[in-house]
Amino acid sequence: MSKKNRSLDQWLRPLGASLLALLCLCGILLSFFAREIREDNKSNVQSLLHIAAKLESWLYDGRTTRFHTKNKKSPDLVILEITDASLNKIGRWPWTRSIHAKILDRLATYGAKVVMFDIAFPEKESPTADKTFSDSIKHFSAARKNNAVILGYGISSNSERSLEIPTILLESSLNGKAGSTPIQGPNLVDKFNFLAPSLLESGANLGFISADPDSDGYFRYYRLAFEQNASFFPSLALAGFSNFFANGGDRHIALEAENGSSDFNLKISSAAGEKSIELNPRSELKIRFYGAEEAFTRIPIEEVILDNAPENNAALKEIFRDKAVLIGSSAFAAHDLRNTPLNSETPGMYLHANIFHALDTNYFFVPEIQSLLATLGIFALSILGVLLISYIHQAFFATMAILALCLGIYLADYFYFCPNGYFVRLFFCELNTILLYAWFTILDVAREGKEKKKIRDAFQRYVAADVVQEMLNDPEKLKVGGEKKEITMLFSDVRNFTSFSEKLPPQQLAKLLNIYMGKMTSILFASHGTLDKYIGDAIVGFWGAPTDMADHAYQGVKSALQMIEALPGINQQFHALGFPEINIGIGLNTGEVSVGNMGSDLFFQYTALGDHMNLASRIESLTKQYEVNLMISEFTKEKLGAKQSEFMLRPIDNVQVKGRETPVLIYEVLPSFSVWSKNLEALIRYIAIFDTLFMKQEYAEAKKEFLALSKSIEDRNLQRLIATCDSAQKNEAKNHFTKLEQK
Repeated sequence: MSKKNRSLDQWLRPLGASLLALLCLCGILLSFFAREIREDNKSNVQSLLHIAAKLESWLYDGRTTRFHTKNKKSPDLVILEITDASLNKIGRWPWTRSIHAKILDRLATYGAKVVMFDIAFPEKESPTADKTFSDSIKHFSAARKNNAVILGYGISSNSERSLEIPTILLESSLNGKAGSTPIQGPNLVDKFNFLAPSLLESGANLGFISADPDSDGYFRYYRLAFEQNASFFPSLALAGFSNFFANGGDRHIALEAENGSSDFNLKISSAAGEKSIELNPRSELKIRFYGAEEAFTRIPIEEVILDNAPENNAALKEIFRDKAVLIGSSAFAAHDLRNTPLNSETPGMYLHANIFHALDTNYFFVPEIQSLLATLGIFALSILGVLLISYIHQAFFATMAILALCLGIYLADYFYFCPNGYFVRLFFCELNTILLYAWFTILDVAREGKEKKKIRDAFQRYVAADVVQEMLNDPEKLKVGGEKKEITMLFSDVRNFTSFSEKLPPQQLAKLLNIYMGKMTSILFASHGTLDKYIGDAIVGFWGAPTDMADHAYQGVKSALQMIEALPGINQQFHALGFPEINIGIGLNTGEVSVGNMGSDLFFQYTALGDHMNLASRIESLTKQYEVNLMISEFTKEKLGAKQSEFMLRPIDNVQVKGRETPVLIYEVLPSFSVWSKNLEALIRYIAIFDTLFMKQEYAEAKKEFLALSKSIEDRNLQRLIATCDSAQKNEAKNHFTKLEQK
């Protein structure tokens, strides 16, 4: 890397990482405050706040579902459930208040302590029904000390729907201390959803049942109180728990603002001490869901209504004795289904049930400051982890390490922080890990890309694209050295190049070579061959290195044949340009050679060296002597295997070249314009004579057959073979081969 590029990387890497980490840190902090700012005005800041909160909430909802199924029921709460089956048995909704009166009477007999109605009674019914219900409320409240009935009502922020605080509601208010600003959110009694006038003298306590969803439509928060004129009025669950918790003086509940703050604390005091629960400025508590159906004792309401002998029902007495009872509906017809982290159709009564359980058993999230500190700790560890992983230079192991880090963060939250009530902002911790790693990876890839471009620019004009890619994939291959590999090698040469090159001006000669070399090199590269070098008019190439190639012999022979087949077209182009026609010879051989970067540390070339490389060169030289265009060795033919049938191969001779003691069979690969290709019957006869007579030293019979064949086809090599048979007969040779002393 250049000094300039290194300097750029030195400041760009930490700057980008810092900005990404700061972005995720802002997301974490914003998610802690999103609920306190409403999305009414749709400003950019508010939108960012709520997006951050949504992302964290969705991820948290998903990883806490395992905590919602409980084997242990909530200890002090029984749900008296109105189901679809209840409506079928008792009658359509709403029921007459005489039925609700009967329910209260039965519950008083069973020994229940507090009854909460998640039902509004805003309209008059009949004087008789209203009086019966009112009397039952009074009877239940007087049955035992601290018994109470809590009826639900609605609140609103619309002043046109508001109702002046009634006396009965003031009697249900909480003790408290107002803050610097009133509790945010709806703070008006909804006159259309308040208690019917005929029930105002019933002595019932009141609790509002209104709830606000998050901006994504999920109900995750529960409002415990609203404030009006420095008085605090509880929700249904808080009113129910306040009455259930009270026992005559040593226990009380108060809502107090922190000094000079808009934040509130719910303080629950008893002889055992005091606990304080943090609320936001809307007096809301994030619900730590204990569960729904499986988490609570549930009794179908018709069992109570249809119980004709409640005094003798020991089973229901055992269930309801000294318990708080929540009456609510899970029936579809009641239209009280909410979208919660539990499921998309959670009956609304389970919001009250989960808050009552939390107040009763201290099942809350830890204070937000503790969750924030845990989140920041995990966030810092994620940064440290990515910095350490950035020193791993192998992409696979670095990716595995990042995945392990993300999984470790998730598992730490899943098995420790979640079960212990922490709301860790895991989304932005994980996002920070991924973004930092992605940023470092992008910079590394960009840097490597520049380095590879330098290599590519330096080498791609001189070596094959595959060689360049091998160098890019493994820079170690840029070092001097080689390896043993079996490859197929090609040597190609233009016949009589020296004689006609002297007659052409340099510019025309260069153009001729460029056209010829360009076409031949394109054919070589198309079959993934490697260009070794140009030697004047000669081309040297091979297949099977640097990249492995199982069919390197086949690719080599196919490409060489394509080069020969391309000659007529090239010569037509030369004729149009006024250039002389050319003819070429190509030799191929297959064998094990040393292949790699050969030379010095200052200058080297990717090439192949060895005896088989020399043999390929010798075979190319023989094409001129045997007056053919393309010849291959017996080693290449053998390596073709079953693919030999794709070519027309004609055995030429058994030769011993300089430097080799063992003769080598050489074969001509026939192009489409060869006389043999146009006379397959003669070719088949020729091969049979060569293999069954000539190679078995039956020279007399071989000569006879070759002479007969020469009458039907004109070929210089037939005449050479006839002469060879004569010579072998005269010398009584047993194992004929042509010994060649090539330079």
